[in-house]
Amino acid sequence: MTPPCCNGIVHFNHYSDEGALLAAAVVNARIDSAADVARLAAEHDLLLERPPSDDDAAGLRRWRAALAGVVDAPGDAERIEALNRLLARGTSHPRISLHNGPPHVHFRPDDVPPERQFAAITAFGLAWFLTQRGLHRLARCAADDCSLAFADVTRNGRQRYCSARCANRQAVRRHRARPASPAP
Repeated sequence: MTPPCCNGIVHFNHYSDEGALLAAAVVNARIDSAADVARLAAEHDLLLERPPSDDDAAGLRRWRAALAGVVDAPGDAERIEALNRLLARGTSHPRISLHNGPPHVHFRPDDVPPERQFAAITAFGLAWFLTQRGLHRLARCAADDCSLAFADVTRNGRQRYCSARCANRQAVRRHRARPASPAP
């Protein structure tokens, strides 16, 4: 039986690239209600241990501000300092859990509110991702009219835009800004 932290098709670990992608999604998300928390969890294959409440939404909004501090850190030292604060606040000692299937590792106790699940996954996942793949791989979109956060999971690590749409719009702007070629 596949544990609820896995998607049942491919065994993946939320404490890696998926944790970084979830962190960027939390930074970008509208979180006004318990329904918004549930939607965000579902979009990222995160099975919550209990239904979210409006208190979880408020807590996740506070956590979003802390995650944005990592995204917007001006340099590596500040980014590492912000990550360490997230780890201290959002995770606990690693433990092996047996809930719903085979043994698997969590960086939080079992049976915690959704806000705490998001915190543990995004704090450790983001720290693992950035230390393994490069501190530069979490950024804001470089498009003039977009400020969405993204985790760069590309092979070459040179992503500058949150999406192909923003990259294409920016390319069109650069093209239109070029001086016209003289007529022959």
